Amino acid sequence: MPSLPSPVLRALEGLGAYSGRTVVVSGPPLSGKSRLLDEVRAQMVERHGRVVQLRGSFRTRSIPFGALDGLREPTAPLGDPAVAGRIEAELEDGGLAVPDIGSVPFLPDRAPSTRAGRGGRGRGSRLLGGPARARSAHEGDPEGYWQSLLAEFTGPEAHPVAILVEDATLFDPDSREFVVWLTRRARFRPLLLAVALDTSNPGYVPWEEAFLGRGDVDWVRFSEPVADPRESHRLKALWDDLPTVTQRVVGFVALLGGTVGEVVLSRVTRLGFSQLSESLLPATGVGLVKVSEGKVTIPHLPWVALTAELVPETARKEMHLEIANALSALSPEPTLARRIEVARHYLAWFPGPMALRNLLEAAELSLQLLAYDSAEELLRQAIECIGAVPPTEREALESELRLLHARSLFFSGRLAEGEVEFQEGVAVALRARLPSDTIGDWLEPLLLALRAVGPRPSLITLVSELAERAHDGRATDVEVLLQAVLSEFHAERRDFEQARAESHRAALIGRGLPEGHLQALALLAAAVARVEGLTEDQERAARFLRASRVTLARERRWELDFVAEDLEARLAEVRGDRARGRQIRERSLAALQRQKVLPVELSHRLAIAESMMDEGVTKGVSEHLDRCRTIVETLHLLPPSPLLLRFWVLEGRFLALEESLEGARDRWLAIVDEPGPLSLPRPRAESLLRLALLEFARRRPDEGTSLAERLGDPRALEALPVSWQVLAPDLAAVAGRTDHGGARLPPPDTLTRRREGERRERSRR
Repeated sequence: MPSLPSPVLRALEGLGAYSGRTVVVSGPPLSGKSRLLDEVRAQMVERHGRVVQLRGSFRTRSIPFGALDGLREPTAPLGDPAVAGRIEAELEDGGLAVPDIGSVPFLPDRAPSTRAGRGGRGRGSRLLGGPARARSAHEGDPEGYWQSLLAEFTGPEAHPVAILVEDATLFDPDSREFVVWLTRRARFRPLLLAVALDTSNPGYVPWEEAFLGRGDVDWVRFSEPVADPRESHRLKALWDDLPTVTQRVVGFVALLGGTVGEVVLSRVTRLGFSQLSESLLPATGVGLVKVSEGKVTIPHLPWVALTAELVPETARKEMHLEIANALSALSPEPTLARRIEVARHYLAWFPGPMALRNLLEAAELSLQLLAYDSAEELLRQAIECIGAVPPTEREALESELRLLHARSLFFSGRLAEGEVEFQEGVAVALRARLPSDTIGDWLEPLLLALRAVGPRPSLITLVSELAERAHDGRATDVEVLLQAVLSEFHAERRDFEQARAESHRAALIGRGLPEGHLQALALLAAAVARVEGLTEDQERAARFLRASRVTLARERRWELDFVAEDLEARLAEVRGDRARGRQIRERSLAALQRQKVLPVELSHRLAIAESMMDEGVTKGVSEHLDRCRTIVETLHLLPPSPLLLRFWVLEGRFLALEESLEGARDRWLAIVDEPGPLSLPRPRAESLLRLALLEFARRRPDEGTSLAERLGDPRALEALPVSWQVLAPDLAAVAGRTDHGGARLPPPDTLTRRREGERRERSRR
């Protein structure tokens, strides 16, 4: 499992969070694409998922929807027969079943108008001398297939689904468009689409264009084919005949990636240009390398790794050191790519202090550039170097690195791994009895990540346990931070009583600390727990906010101050001053983008988009939602992230206003169908309400009534604003005034207003 690429790990973990992804695996023939799909299939079997295999071919690529036959047929083994046999054996031993998804629905009333479309073909319609299969008389219906697929994701027997696409470059255009259409829906269900593309085939280009700019599509790129064992034998024969100096120079070329400029190679080998040319002559003579336009290249990609393996291990490690030193000297202001290259050469030499320092520098720059997958890998490698650190410094460095690694894992969409690293980082620090303020400084940058991830049940339990351990270890700074997180988690779950209790505990603990940002954080937690309360609660929240912002500005804790500003705008909106709330948010956008505080920027933009739609303004909303989509995918958010679920609600509203009703329905239904632990009360209740309005507006009273009945559950109803609650019994009557559920809900009539006043009076009592 850990050996799988990060995009694949992210996609597999997303299935557990009821959210899917698309992974594109590209590379030349025999580069390992099928082997990776085999691993994905094995992982799906372990998760009791369903697997469907699609395979393109030269025969079917001229037949519309010919590559979709796998959607109608039982699944077949993938790739390596040995792996396929192991999977089938596991199925038999474990009693698991991987049945067919079902047939591809067709539209029987859309017969093509051309003769070829009706099955007739000319004389030239033959493939390799044999008759080609007749073109289908009907076109595939992806929307119909999606609707049939939804049944797989709901109910007590719900399970994840994977559609694995081999030889996708041999797909006909209709099949390709069908699959691309499905990839746009995968985000809202536990559906994984893994598409293998052969980069040596021209059919690769249309797929690349189809996924261009898609943040919800991850790529795994293989650059070279796996070496044939016979090539290894042939290469060794050539290698053994080379002079020692030539072997050394060619070894450097291989370790530098197979292509290197003569200037860099001269510096690494410490040979002048004439000496370098002379040493390369025996290798160029047998075709092992080529020299052209100032570059030295190993012409056959599989030979690069094989050549590096021919260098004795001890010599190879020393050569990595020489490469790292030379590249460092040649790049006084290195790019991120060069920093990573240098760090990995030091790591290949020895996992010690030099490798650690360079890995950390590259990781920190990756985090600044929001390249979380790169940062995660670099930090994981840095943790592997901890053993070379002196024992007196080891535990402190390990704790700091693990907490930094946890942040990169959370923002890489690998939440379960992030929780493990988060727990280990705090546990190591507490065991070592490190100063509480030091641990707090390492933990503070994680706060935004934890808020963005949201109140996952496992994360709530973990934070609560760590807070207890911090209390037992008298790590007051750590306890205040964790209590503040717990308070917000409970507020998102609409358990305001528990949220206030947690914030009260944070405030009591913080009183014993010097005046500073931790006390301000405790005040923020108290404000969060009271923002949606009665008038007196909101007044107290406003006082807490003012005090916290003064302290945070004085302490120059800008990220926390941005969080406080977001809460101040939210409080203004709750109290009816929407203009002030929007003014606060719009004023902050430039600073948030400049400082790359993405979670708070996302919150601001979502609120601005909601305000615009409530005012009946649609121009400019799409720009805010497009930026929100970019942030959601950059941070790889998964349910129950409050920011992600709120984005889906608002995107559904915008689509409903634009008459893209199926898109709106997909997003709201995805929230409604989330299992309870992965859902949040407010977005779930609002989605139920808007779905019911959508169905009533589409004149589907049975579906609308069913949804309205689900909204009648007291827990769902209480999550809505009071003015919405009193409209719930009359949704069919107001549906026509809501633009299919996308517009701001109409104000209550006189009777409704009286009911609202009575409800508020009861709340005060």
